[in-house]
Amino acid sequence: MAILIQEQQAFNWKALVIFMVSLAVVGGLIYYLFFAPVPGIEFIAPASIKSTTELSNVELDLGVSTELIKNFRRYTGQPSVGQIGRENPFVKF
Repeated sequence: MAILIQEQQAFNWKALVIFMVSLAVVGGLIYYLFFAPVPGIEFIAPASIKSTTELSNVELDLGVSTELIKNFRRYTGQPSVGQIGRENPFVKF
């Protein structure tokens, strides 16, 4: 009768380390994408910025006379809707 002796295979530590690192990376990505709290706005506006109502009432003086601006001519008309597409888009050109 023959006695069979099996060779014990060595444990593959490299594969285990690669698997654990990849599992940690995927777990970290899932946490930061779906479960991590969203940070608030970290920029605080300084007190020197005026309110929007004050800024909307500002009138700009460009240093150009208003008579010159009134004399500008329009060389194009008002924009309008043109022809959009073809009646039957499946007809050959």
